[in-house]
Amino acid sequence: MSSLVVAIYSRKSRFTGKGDSLENQIEICREYIRLHFLCDDISYLIYEDEGYSGSNMKRPGMSKLLTYAKDHKIDILICYRLDRVSRSVSDFSGFIELLGNMGIKFISVRENFDTTTPMGRAMLHIASVFAQLERETIAERISDSLRSLARQGYWLGGETPTGYISKKVIYEDVSGKKRSYYILDLCKEESDKIKLIYDCYV
Repeated sequence: MSSLVVAIYSRKSRFTGKGDSLENQIEICREYIRLHFLCDDISYLIYEDEGYSGSNMKRPGMSKLLTYAKDHKIDILICYRLDRVSRSVSDFSGFIELLGNMGIKFISVRENFDTTTPMGRAMLHIASVFAQLERETIAERISDSLRSLARQGYWLGGETPTGYISKKVIYEDVSGKKRSYYILDLCKEESDKIKLIYDCYV
C-alpha cells in the first residue's frame, strides 16, 4: 500500500485533560494505524468534538468530517471507541451505511471492529445496541438519584429561588472522608421583601 488517507475522530462530552481525553484518543488511533497498516505515506485528518454528547450527530467536528468525506478521498475512519461516534442505534446505523456508500472503512480501536466483512458489520450493529442501552440506563439512574435527593431536601443546583440561598453542608461519611451537599436556606432580607409583597397584595 503506497498511500493511505486516515480520518481520526475523537469526542468527549466534557473536558478533563486525562484518561480518554481528545489527545489520548487521537494518539491511540495513530498507534493502531502504525501497527496494523504497512504504508509508506499516511495522511491524517483530525476531527474533534469536545463538550458534545453522543446522543445525536449534530456536532461541528462530525459535520466537517462528513462534508470533507463527500468531496475528497478518505480510506479509513478510525475512532477510539464506538460510542465516540454515537450512542444512538439509528444514528449509528445510518452513519455506517453512509460510510459504506462512500467506500470508507470504519475502525473502532477499543472494540476492534472491521466493517469490510459481513460478520464485522453485524457485530458493529450489535455493539451499537448495547451502547444505546448503556446511555439510557445511565440517564435513568441519574434521574432516579436526583429525585431521591430532592425528596430528602437536597438542593440540586440551578438558579436559586428568590428568598433563598444555596448553603453548603459538609459532613463525614462512615469512612471518615469529608463530603458535601447543598440545601436551600432562607435569605432573611429577600424573604422579608417577598412577605411584604404578598401582604400588600392581600
